[in-house]
Amino acid sequence: MFGVESRDDRQRVGIGMFVASLAVVGCVLFADAVRHLDVDAIHERWLALALFTVLVIATEVRPITIVRAGGVDQIVASTTFSFAVFLAFGPAMAMLAQVLASLVGDLAERKPFTRTVFNISQYLVGWGSAGIVYHLVLGSTATASADTVLTVRWTAATVVAALTYFVVNKSLVGAVVALSTSSRVRAGIRETVLSEAGSDLLLLALAPAVLVVADRSLLILPLLLLPVFAVYRSAAISAEKEHQALYDSLTDLPNRLSFMSMLEARIARRDAASSPAAVLLIDLDRFKEVNDTLGHLAGDELLRHIGPRLAAALPASASIARIGGDEFAVLLPDAAGDLEAIAAAVAIGDSLVEPFRIGDFNLEVDASVGIAMFPSHGTTSEVLLKHADVAMYVAKGCNGRVELYDPEQDRHSTRRLGLLSELRTALGDGQVVLYYQPKLDLRTGVVHEVEALVRWIHPEHGLIPPSEFVPMAEHTGLIRPLTSHVLRLAVAQARLWRDNGFDLAVSVNLSARSLHDSSIAEEVQKCLTQAGLPSTALHLEITESSIMADPARAKRVLEELHRAGLHMSIDDFGTGYSSLAYLQDLPVGEIKIDRSFVMNLLDNDADQVIVRSTIELARNLGLTSTAEGVESQDVLDWLIDARCDHAQGYHIARPMASDAVAPWMAARHALGVRHVAQRYETSSGLEAGNDSREHVEVLARVVQLFPPAHTRRRVQ
Repeated sequence: MFGVESRDDRQRVGIGMFVASLAVVGCVLFADAVRHLDVDAIHERWLALALFTVLVIATEVRPITIVRAGGVDQIVASTTFSFAVFLAFGPAMAMLAQVLASLVGDLAERKPFTRTVFNISQYLVGWGSAGIVYHLVLGSTATASADTVLTVRWTAATVVAALTYFVVNKSLVGAVVALSTSSRVRAGIRETVLSEAGSDLLLLALAPAVLVVADRSLLILPLLLLPVFAVYRSAAISAEKEHQALYDSLTDLPNRLSFMSMLEARIARRDAASSPAAVLLIDLDRFKEVNDTLGHLAGDELLRHIGPRLAAALPASASIARIGGDEFAVLLPDAAGDLEAIAAAVAIGDSLVEPFRIGDFNLEVDASVGIAMFPSHGTTSEVLLKHADVAMYVAKGCNGRVELYDPEQDRHSTRRLGLLSELRTALGDGQVVLYYQPKLDLRTGVVHEVEALVRWIHPEHGLIPPSEFVPMAEHTGLIRPLTSHVLRLAVAQARLWRDNGFDLAVSVNLSARSLHDSSIAEEVQKCLTQAGLPSTALHLEITESSIMADPARAKRVLEELHRAGLHMSIDDFGTGYSSLAYLQDLPVGEIKIDRSFVMNLLDNDADQVIVRSTIELARNLGLTSTAEGVESQDVLDWLIDARCDHAQGYHIARPMASDAVAPWMAARHALGVRHVAQRYETSSGLEAGNDSREHVEVLARVVQLFPPAHTRRRVQ
């Protein structure tokens, strides 16, 4: 709005005023130093001055860069030779040599004008302040001579001058970094002074030795480059270790420790209480499948591409970190509010839409993003990250992309952590059981198959639905023992029913992780053999999205299961993309139409087109069709008229415990099935002779016009 300055504008004005004031002070100190310039000393030892100046410039243009949470700083070995000029020729010449070197270095790196002015000014103020103190202690404005060097008074003046330069110089650096990050100035100064005391003081301590050697012979002066280089190398190694401690070695992004430090610095900012910020936690969906399918090298390469994508989608002030595995974190230090944070999260999701080219593959990546706002959702770094994690898990669990933290979610988070620790024990204690939902054959009215649905009967929480604990199992490595448990229970129950005269097949859902497990076919066959059942007794259901996560590998596993004689279905058909063209190459025998298209199809023309086209598509490809989510007789009649093969839903039967299946079957048989069979026989349905390719194209167009609900962004 007109007349209102943004915080960034005020920050730039503040830094500009600080640098301008510093430049004025520096010029005043330089003018004072020029008044005491010893021209005779310069004339007599001009070669030494020229050599020192060359060394100052040479070492200034090769700094050691240190990246910290609060900003970027540099260590330069020019300090040694600048101080030698200071001691031999006075502060004015040290200022000139340092200013010349700083100009050369900044121009070579094309640093901003304000940064260049600050660098020059800090050297002028640093050496000017050191000169005043040096002359006060020495009691003279004359430059050092053979008679005064190494005396007690000269040594004291040298030490005090070195300390003055170091403290003033680093205080100015710490102050401008604090101003640029809106941090506390005192904390910024303290961090800078303490972190660089070792290297800078050691470089300053070498200057008297340089001076003494130069007095003896300039020819042996290059030998002093060795200890200077040693200090320089030591500082470089220290900086490298610090970088390794704060940055992820794979992506070169800040790591968790560094991110927490940045977040704490933001919380400690002077205007923290009145200025909101946002923490975004990002988890890549199905990343483990990339590792399992293409190998860890491909997974690592994918992770290296994530940072640049995120950086391109976020404002320049955002900080991006990899905090572990496939999790990334973003700090928006100046988010105006919830809507701005949500917009940034949506931009993150959009930035990942374009496939990543990894080797010979184009990999599609989705992400779930959780948002926590400072200070409304927490005032400490630990709490903010925890709440962002809670929100991210909610986003992942509801198939959304973005979720803003809600305090009510904490109850579920605590419950989730508790359940996670109990799930493995529950598998062994018989708490994880199967319920069964009959699947009605619409052609005959007979039930030949039931679907096994996993449930957790918790001693305290009662019946826990699979939507609450199966995602936990998938993300913690428990999905394999859970799948094995479900297979054993389903096959054992099928055996028991057969022994009691009910020839029922049981269908079991396989997760995406199970589908990409190369040993799943062997495990299924082992369960059937131990139970003494034929392969026709067990049917397997695989979701469309799990197939398309890695079609090539999924096809190999499905073909292996098919060779073992197992019947397979594509579950939740219509909720994913790209499988239509791939469908005819998969060894599956059935399509299960997702309930989202069936439940309201009588009120939605688009759903009717999709369901009818899917039924005809299945028929023309030689597959059977099953409609899920049938909740009324009218919907059932519509499906019969459309010549759908099977149906499931609450109108037919709710999921039931194993001991309720036999009584239900008996009651069902007593009611008779003639109505279903006769209606199916007389239904006109769709003409069976239509070309399958035409129906593929129709269905593809409908899906494009009416995208599945789960692909729409869920933003609260």
